[in-house]
This record gives sequence, structure tokens and C-alpha cells, in this order.
Amino acid sequence: MTEETPRSDDEIKRAVVDRTREVRVADGDPVGEQLLEDVSVEDGVVTFTVVFDRLNRRLSERLSDQLRGAGLATEGIDHVRIEAADAEAPESGLPVTGVDSLIAIGSAKGGVGKTTITAALARALDASGLDVAVFDANVYAPDIPDLLNAEGPVQNTPSGRPQPVDADGIEVVSLDLIAEDGPVAWRGAMVHDVLKDLLGDATWDDRDVLLVDLPPGIGDAVYTIVQQAPLDGALLVSTPTDAGVRATERTGALFTANDVETIGVVPNMTAMGTEPSPYDGDGRELEDAITEDATASIDPVPFDPALRTPTACSFAEGGSSGERAIADLGETVASFVAGRGGSRAPEAAVDLRGLPPATCRRQAVTELAAADGDVSLLCRHDPEELIDSTESALAADGNQLERSDVTDLGQEGWLLELETESLARSASPA
Repeated sequence: MTEETPRSDDEIKRAVVDRTREVRVADGDPVGEQLLEDVSVEDGVVTFTVVFDRLNRRLSERLSDQLRGAGLATEGIDHVRIEAADAEAPESGLPVTGVDSLIAIGSAKGGVGKTTITAALARALDASGLDVAVFDANVYAPDIPDLLNAEGPVQNTPSGRPQPVDADGIEVVSLDLIAEDGPVAWRGAMVHDVLKDLLGDATWDDRDVLLVDLPPGIGDAVYTIVQQAPLDGALLVSTPTDAGVRATERTGALFTANDVETIGVVPNMTAMGTEPSPYDGDGRELEDAITEDATASIDPVPFDPALRTPTACSFAEGGSSGERAIADLGETVASFVAGRGGSRAPEAAVDLRGLPPATCRRQAVTELAAADGDVSLLCRHDPEELIDSTESALAADGNQLERSDVTDLGQEGWLLELETESLARSASPA
């Protein structure tokens, strides 16, 4: 009696996972060794998302072959796709994945209300319909969790990546949600490592925008993020004081020197509202005094005690003068994100980034065959090398690559659009 073929994608997935447990790697199987970030099945295609960075190249290639064999040995599976868990990550710097736009909010001057602006802006963007995340880069005095009512601890995925905490729809990662001890004297390499572990490795879930609350000063944390993270833009925050202007000007110069676009200057706690402000002046002159590189002019944010509890504010419905100013700031940032954020790669492109070399080449050829000879691929390494190896593999089977268009997507890698008519013809009935 033959085993009944699984009928649903979920049933097929369970059968694939059972097959995968028979694969031997290290001291166990890929599931038990937490080498699989995900297994998904749809319309006869199984996709294995593999944590390759825990394996050397030889074991990575071997595991890919074994997973391909396990998938194809399962009834209901016609095609196997191997993807890397960190496919979107650049090969250098401080990679961040799962986010369309990354916006830093900074000022070298402490006490200007930068963190309050970050938390309030996050709430305003969330109220406008965007999927928002916040990273608290202040490893010395993290305050974002208190302002957004985010409760830890941060949990890890099976592969050890931190999962952001959900704060009423906003994803949050902060050292305060992890560290249980007292203050730590973070220095140099320690700062880089903690930022990579928390910002770069976090499993941000398809966020439209990630706000990064920078610590005051221009220290290790600020330098690491500004120089290495894939920032799309930045906001400068200052109070209407000479000290605030001078300090924030230094932060703006750092952004400019590292080709980070300054969205604008946020004059904060100005004497424009109904509440008495600790500072004189409306702040309208701050932009000209701080930077010449701002792409937008931002209205001052008046001193408003309501902003100290952003979770109680109503940015979508106006409210106090401070709430209205933050809502306007949200519109400016949302417009910036809409114009500059998001992936340039087509949704249907097959992601080969992060795959071991032989697995990458083999996947390209099998994708061509599965798509009847017309496919879009994303790769990280030299695209001409992948094209040459694909042509050689096709020629060995008597086929020929008819078209190969290459587009440079910058930090995202390379987009290859390949077509081979011979494969399509060979797949057609005689």
C-alpha cells in the first residue's frame, strides 16, 4: 500500500521537515542544530532559509545538496529553493534587514529632547499607517522602552537572532530590554559588537521605517552607526540655545561627511506653545545656523508636557500644539520615506544573496529550468561570474543563454534578468 500524497501545503511542509530531520549535519540534523530559519511550501515549491554563517563553506555546500535531495524526495515537491537567512545583509559595515528606510535622529547635545522626539515621531508615523520600528542606540542610558511602554525581555529566534519587542504595533529593540545588570562602561569594539548584535541581527519584520535614537555626543556608538549602518536619512534635534546649536552642528557635519542625507532640523521645546518654555525664542533660525544641507524645513516643536507621555498622545487627531507639530513632522518623514525608501528589486526576483558559491550557481540554473527559461535573480558577488557559470552549465545540457541584463542596485546587490529560449522549448510537449 502506497503512502497517501499530502494534499495541503501544510501537510507537504510537515513531510518535508520530517525528511529534513533525516539529514545528518554536525552532531544532529538541520532542525535540531537550528540551521533552518524557516521552511515554507507553496504550489509545489519548498524554500529552505538556511543559517549559513554558522558553517564553513564545505559544510554549507553539503547541507544545501542534502536539503535539495530531501525536498525533491518528498511527494508534492517539484522545486527546491535555497535562501540564506541573512540574504539582505551587505557583506560589510553594519547590515540591517527587514526594513525599507533607516532614519537616524541625533544631536551631540544631551537634554534637547531627542529621545522624546523619536518616541513621539514613532507613534505619529504608526498612526499614519506605516509599519514602524525603533532602535535605542543609547547603550549608556536607554530610555526608549519607558517612553513607548515596551516590556522585555527580548527573545531570540532558534538561530539566536534577537526578536524585537512589540509595543502597541511598534517594534522596539533596546539594551534596556536585555541587560539586567547596572550600567556598563561600553567602549570601542564592545559598542560595535552590541550594535551589530541588536541592530544588525534583529529580525525586523517588514518595517516601512526604522528610527534610530542616537546617544548624545559623537562617540563610538554614533560613529559606528553613521559610518557603517545603511542610513537613508537623518533628523537633527536642537533646543533654541547657543550650546544646542553648536553641538548639533557637529552632528550635522558628521552626517554630511558620511553622505547621510539630512531630512531637516527639529527645533524642540521652543517658546511657541501655550505652556511656558524653559528656553527663549521660536527656533525658526536654527536650521540656517546648524546646516545648509537640510532637504526640508521643519516647523518648531513647542514645549509641551504632553509629549513626555507619547503613548497617551493623539497624533492622528491633532490635540495639543506639541502633538500637532509632531504630526506635521511625521508627514515630512513619511514623504521622505516614500520617495527614498524601499527595495528596488522586483518582488518576484529569486534571492541568491548570501548563498555559498556552488549553491548559488546551481540555484540559478534550476530557477531557469523551473521558470521555463525566464527569471530574475538577486546576487551579491560579481554578476558576470554568475552569468558565465550559468552559461557553461546550460551549454553542458545543450542549451544557450539568450539574454542577460544586469542592474546595479547599490547596497542591495545586483539584479540579473536571464532568459533562455532553448529551455522553454525543451519544456514544451513535442
